Amino acid sequence: TDTPAMAVALVLVALIVGAILRLVWLLLSVGKKSQKLPACASLRTVAVLGSGGHTSEMLTLLSRVEPRKYDPLYFIIADTDTHSQTKAERLKRDGGSKPNFVRIPRSREVHMSWMLTVFMTLKALLSCIVKILRIRPHLILCNGPGTCIPVILATWVWKFFGVVDCRIIFVESFCRVESLSLSGKIAYHLSDTFIVQWPELLRYKRAKYIGKLC
Repeated sequence: TDTPAMAVALVLVALIVGAILRLVWLLLSVGKKSQKLPACASLRTVAVLGSGGHTSEMLTLLSRVEPRKYDPLYFIIADTDTHSQTKAERLKRDGGSKPNFVRIPRSREVHMSWMLTVFMTLKALLSCIVKILRIRPHLILCNGPGTCIPVILATWVWKFFGVVDCRIIFVESFCRVESLSLSGKIAYHLSDTFIVQWPELLRYKRAKYIGKLC
């Protein structure tokens, strides 16, 4: 009579062990040289825009790459951000298609309590899980705004299940000279490539410094 219950228990244990092994494998593969971008003519690219300086830095970075290589391009923007889309629409993309704009709930507003921040981040994460599944990007570009964290976490959800084959590149903001931002401290462990713009930050072992990008 205990055989069905034992079988169910064994299946659950196998699933849990499998999930743990898959997560460990993903964590160990972060930043490995084998984690190359998919070999295709163009990469479906998601760029996360914050507000103010973060958006300006990201647009400066994108203005220096070949548009046809990073196409189609999707900008993810917080739903309360009223300026970033206007700035992004001015980005010249000779040879590339018109960028797409995707709105998600903002994780945190200025002076928001931490309890409400947790709730809003979960709300943003659920939204991002749906959006990332629809886009199925090859590349995620982030540079520091809190908006990027649910995007990165949602990408990890689909990477865990093998649904998306995506690389995450995090570029720490130019204004971070001696220490990482809160977003940077989280992304440091989850991004495939972690780039800093000041040599002082090379004390973080996974950081790469290739000059000032923004």
